[in-house]
Amino acid sequence: MLKKISALAICLCVSSSAYALDSKAFNKALSDYTDAVSQTVYTGAETEKSEAYINRAFDNAEKASLNFAKLVSKIETESDLMEACVLLKAYQEKSELNEKTSAMASKVLRERANFLNAQGLAVAVPERTSRVAKSAVASKKMMKKHQKRLIMIETPDAEATIHLSDKSKNRRVENLEKIFKNHSIKVISSYRNEKEDKYCYYFSGKKYVVDVLLNHFDGSVVNSDLKAFVKITTGGFWGGKKNHTFAVGPKRSDKSTMGELSWYKSVVQHDPIAYFMENDYDELVTLASREKVAGVDKLLFKNAKVEIWVSAGDTTEANAIYHENLELGDIYVDAK
Repeated sequence: MLKKISALAICLCVSSSAYALDSKAFNKALSDYTDAVSQTVYTGAETEKSEAYINRAFDNAEKASLNFAKLVSKIETESDLMEACVLLKAYQEKSELNEKTSAMASKVLRERANFLNAQGLAVAVPERTSRVAKSAVASKKMMKKHQKRLIMIETPDAEATIHLSDKSKNRRVENLEKIFKNHSIKVISSYRNEKEDKYCYYFSGKKYVVDVLLNHFDGSVVNSDLKAFVKITTGGFWGGKKNHTFAVGPKRSDKSTMGELSWYKSVVQHDPIAYFMENDYDELVTLASREKVAGVDKLLFKNAKVEIWVSAGDTTEANAIYHENLELGDIYVDAK
């Protein structure tokens, strides 16, 4: 979506190869972006246009925005960033339409300046002129449903997960943790899957930095949609062991709390037997033996052990960002 323009623009620079800003390519990317935005606004205003035609116009605009974002993501030095600012300023002054495009493009450069810690240059990036601001107010009255996709909505902070394999003496891990430190990323939890030599992180930070990382590393944004895999094992050497892995995920009505790591810790991890007695009795009872204690039917979970993995999105326990082992011993509960 075009509302992700600013986030997609800031790409992680992991290459040490030299790069020099190509002014011709920069201006062409701006021009293509302007043409695409112009066509999108025109198409959105033409109610007789077909849905397919309108969608094609928006796809072209999104492609142009991504091309510009990719070019900006290659800027690695303050001198190239300053040159880009000068080029954008000159482009902005040519027409009112150019000013509209420059308003969006300038945000891309400001975020790149922030990511490169070029704070002094961030203020040098062209801002909207008063003429553009007035035009934007007037244009807002004409906005159709599709045109609203052009509005960029900023989310200052975001949460996400990253999982990566590292078999090169932890160089990728060291690089990632250095980025975390440089950009004040808070690691909420982490887990190393030694079996697959995989490192998984659950973290929060500025959205544009989070998007940078997700453009380079495997992972996903977290929005209270974490899920858990809970393996309960019972029994012993003589009687044999039984186990079952329960999948727990947020429901629509409970997504605001059920999908959070704190919820899994305080509810599921705190008393897993009680939780599954309430929510998955038929499966849980297969792990227990029935006994009568003082004339009351009881379920005995012999030598109960619980292993919990919490992961994000459609990933499995292999990409868990949180892991815990629990030794519960023998547990008696009332049978239903």
